[in-house]
Amino acid sequence: MHISQNAGSCVKLVDYLSKEEGLGKTFFSHTADDISPIDVIEKIDNNKRTLKKNQDKFYMLSYSPSQREIQHLVKHVTGKKITEFSELTESEKQQVFDEFKNYVRDCMNVYAKNFNREKELTGDDLVYFGRIEEDRHYTHLDKEYEQGLKRPGDLKPGLNMHAHVIVSRMDVSQTIALSPLTNSKGNTNVLNGKEVKNGFSREGWQAQSHQCWCEKYRYIPTPDEYFYMRDKAFGSFKAKIQNKILQEIMEGMKEEQQATSTVKKITSLARSPKNLMKSYLRKTIRNILSQRENEL
Repeated sequence: MHISQNAGSCVKLVDYLSKEEGLGKTFFSHTADDISPIDVIEKIDNNKRTLKKNQDKFYMLSYSPSQREIQHLVKHVTGKKITEFSELTESEKQQVFDEFKNYVRDCMNVYAKNFNREKELTGDDLVYFGRIEEDRHYTHLDKEYEQGLKRPGDLKPGLNMHAHVIVSRMDVSQTIALSPLTNSKGNTNVLNGKEVKNGFSREGWQAQSHQCWCEKYRYIPTPDEYFYMRDKAFGSFKAKIQNKILQEIMEGMKEEQQATSTVKKITSLARSPKNLMKSYLRKTIRNILSQRENEL
């Protein structure tokens, strides 16, 4: 029997994505900014009507432009050609994050459309929350770690901006279940006494996400990028469905948490009651991880 990693609460995933504080680090939805982690957990966990206990309740999508694409976006927004975000002012960086956020919202319209329902869906029909991340870190899976050059948690150089999106399986009305893992198209089933279409075009979502980038920012793909986009495979580099993300989080979370500043945690805790709840959740997850390591 399959036990989904995404069948329970999204609290672990939200806590993981909330690991970095600072500019652009709150969540956003299709229509709002600055959404707290507590609100994200509440809305995703409560949007599950008609789903069975062992069914997926949510999925995590990732949008990851290449360094060349990010460099193009930065120049489009600020007029500057950079190789590191440190070359931008805080205001310029926020402008880039805001523009990338708009792109992700466009992609969520594309995501909804590719469920191929009789009534075309848009991002307004989804319950989702995204988060922009500026950095990537080395892990024990990188060759630099194997060569003894880098430690887990060390920052990777260059432009590494990307976005993670937690999207509920149920639509906003809680009457339509939308699984991006269902590849068949044109089939139908009965839900609440009504015949509905099912299926998701993963290739369409991925290719159209890149096409959106090219059209929105007048980006000219390299020959390799064009080849992948033409064959509807470029999305494997651009937009991903990470259904087993919780398992990956449980394996890698301890290393990243050890790299977090203790001073920042204490300051954040004193700032608001919401951070108190977040701190409690982190402590609980650390205890679980510790117990798991002792069992291995």
